Amino acid sequence: MADFNYLEQLSIFVENRQGELYSITSVLEKENISLLSIVLSDSSEFGILRLLTKDTIAAKTALVENGIMAQSTKAIGVRIVDQVGSFNKVVKILSDADIDIRYTYTVNEKNDGIFVFKVDDEKIEQASSLLEKNGVKTVSGDDL
Repeated sequence: MADFNYLEQLSIFVENRQGELYSITSVLEKENISLLSIVLSDSSEFGILRLLTKDTIAAKTALVENGIMAQSTKAIGVRIVDQVGSFNKVVKILSDADIDIRYTYTVNEKNDGIFVFKVDDEKIEQASSLLEKNGVKTVSGDDL
């Protein structure tokens, strides 16, 4: 087990066809798996769906058993407050360390939220440690 905080997210290839998203979400509903965050990026022929759930293993297993390709990957989650510049602070820390952000999205919570950042796998531990050293609170799946 890693000694740094990270989130385990699912990435799912989605064809641009009527009902594709429903086929995924209905599998998760049937298995009683709640979505904490969902983001769909699309191109003309396909999309990439990224999900955070409380039980990534169960979600991935259910999807794969239903013929849906799902891959789990690590991402960094950082707790944020609703304050101007909080996102920029994280981006600057990673940029100054030459850590490229592949994509980002948010998870909303009751009072604040979480920014999720995907960086190269070989730099995720460095990025997480660097953020913590600079006063940015990272989160794990247990924190969601």
